[in-house]
Amino acid sequence: MTAQPQVRLRVPVGFEPRIWAKQAYAAYTQHPFKDFSVNACPGAGKTKFAVMLAYNELRRGAVDRVDIVGPSTHICEQWQREFASWGLALDPENPQESRDCVGRVFTYQRLGMDAESFRARDRRRTLVILDEVHHAGDSKSWGDALRLVFNGAHRRLMLSGTPFRSDNNPIPFVRYQHGDRGESISDYTYGYGEALRDNYCAPLYFPHHDGEFEWERDGKTFAASFSTFLERNFEADRLRTALEPTGAYVQGILKEAHHQLMELRKTHPGAGGIVFGRDVENCQQLAEELQKITGHKPTVVTNDMAEAGKIIHKFRVSKTPWIVSVKMISEGVDIPRLRVGVFLSNVRTELFFRQAAGRLVRLVPGLEDQSGYLYIPSDARLVRYAVEMQSERKHSLEKKQELMGDQLELMAAQREERAPGEENPYRFLRSEGNRVGVIDTGPPATGDGQGLFDFTVEMMPELLESEAVPEPVEAAPLLLSEQKDLIRRRGGRISSLVNDISSRMGLTFRQVHGRLNRLQGVKSQSECTLEQLVAREQYLEKWLRQGSL
Repeated sequence: MTAQPQVRLRVPVGFEPRIWAKQAYAAYTQHPFKDFSVNACPGAGKTKFAVMLAYNELRRGAVDRVDIVGPSTHICEQWQREFASWGLALDPENPQESRDCVGRVFTYQRLGMDAESFRARDRRRTLVILDEVHHAGDSKSWGDALRLVFNGAHRRLMLSGTPFRSDNNPIPFVRYQHGDRGESISDYTYGYGEALRDNYCAPLYFPHHDGEFEWERDGKTFAASFSTFLERNFEADRLRTALEPTGAYVQGILKEAHHQLMELRKTHPGAGGIVFGRDVENCQQLAEELQKITGHKPTVVTNDMAEAGKIIHKFRVSKTPWIVSVKMISEGVDIPRLRVGVFLSNVRTELFFRQAAGRLVRLVPGLEDQSGYLYIPSDARLVRYAVEMQSERKHSLEKKQELMGDQLELMAAQREERAPGEENPYRFLRSEGNRVGVIDTGPPATGDGQGLFDFTVEMMPELLESEAVPEPVEAAPLLLSEQKDLIRRRGGRISSLVNDISSRMGLTFRQVHGRLNRLQGVKSQSECTLEQLVAREQYLEKWLRQGSL
């Protein structure tokens, strides 16, 4: 088979395409099918890649026009601006674009409302770009509309920056390994780990907090921490109690997150933070608590606001410290100055979690240390997502009658948002919090730093429990429990001390641990014995007292 000649890449003066984008475009031009799927992590430059591709396909005469379909009006406006920077105009208003435009841009929702009016009226060859294509499965009418309007498109480019949906709605034009089920097929994948390696994304830290939560249900009082095993219905009550804005738990996390943001603003004056709430009323309450803590009124944007897009853009170009949102900024919205996030949503799907985390990985040109920090409850599911941030997940469709766990979780959260009254009344009583540890998704460390922040064992006790326990010594389980408890307490104390030193002395967590590792002759904290953990704690306390080691 004769190799196809390479297509010459054209870009405006001053634009330097990323290596992965050039590779993906080369793969696109050689692809034998009309559908080409790209999975690139948030912050990798997915939009710029797609505009570069469209520009080149138009210039070389491979297509005659371009359509963009996006998940929200605000994201569609971003597409317009990006195309305009390449000298290309998109029509956002009309089903049939005006003569000075190369194509149209609209939302999946808008298309689903009147698909017939968007059908092609001529034989021009269309390239359609489906942004965050997993949204095409949100509604059957949206999927039907896409098939009606773009079934005859000349080429289809599908983009996603997060794992595909976890329910059982096949996504239009996405290929699966076994027809309408099995793993989705990505023609080009560029993951978070690769973006970190290539310095296209910022490393993320996940400080996580456990606590003591007390609530009343049907006249009975319950109390639990996140490390307490509970049945699913009680898990929802525990999370609801933890996320109560007036509770000490939420207030403690907000105070710590604000302190972290203020430290970052010493070297990055425009750094911003975002709080992800659970619903409109909850966001307003969180904003009030944040104002009490910071002394400044945060920006609030929710999906019931008519001017949501303008509010987000205003925040993007301002130096306002905080914005509070539900899902308006969960994906696709480009606000590079966001450095700190607080995850206080009751939606615990991997898709939503990764969307939220993706808001904090964009790089600001010229800024040296650009780590992002997402504060999360020590909920086992959220911690698992944080630990797995470097691994890419593909969409898998199971048999039609089976509902996946993430879909059940999302449905439960939506029911909770909609239900003002309950048959068995719930009442918040009390919440208290404490920092447990930090999960670091930065690049693998050498002996000078810390890789995975070595607090995985605290949050995932099954790792300890899976170790071989001698039999039939009856004391072994008790000893194992004591070891686990000691490690958790030491890890939490060390984490707090590292945070204090980092804030006071302007060092990254990695730098603090690097010094300790060299001092103790270990590669990472995970190698430390209990005695070494005690010594590590003492070194940190001395460091704080004396200002040096």
